[in-house]
Amino acid sequence: MIRPVPSRRGDDRGSATVAAIALMLSLIGGSLLWLTWNVDRSINAASDADAIAFQAARAGAQAIDPASLRTDTPTLNADQAPQLAIDAAASLFAANETAGRVVSVLVEADRVTVIVEITEAGRTVKGQGTARLAVGVDGEGT
Repeated sequence: MIRPVPSRRGDDRGSATVAAIALMLSLIGGSLLWLTWNVDRSINAASDADAIAFQAARAGAQAIDPASLRTDTPTLNADQAPQLAIDAAASLFAANETAGRVVSVLVEADRVTVIVEITEAGRTVKGQGTARLAVGVDGEGT
């Protein structure tokens, strides 16, 4: 006599395991997407902070003291350079729609250093830029 083989069509053994694996994979995938998005925003904010600080420093380095132009070593106007740097940073913050502030502007005889802070996604990053006074037409000193 031949015995009938039981059918497994109505059996639901193992379906909880499949559901658990699918749930874990979707949670892991979502976590990776979230992590990638946050890390990307932080890197972008740090890059923006450095770029804004550098451009602000370049603007500040344009404040050459007119009295020093006829000397061998031109210098920066220490009163005008910080304001030019702060104004440039403010306009760049507005243009980039970025929440940030100028932390400090250091003016030396021939260079301007600017430090800015940007707050993005609850994190604060700092950027620093330095520009040096270089006088010349075809290159420095010429």
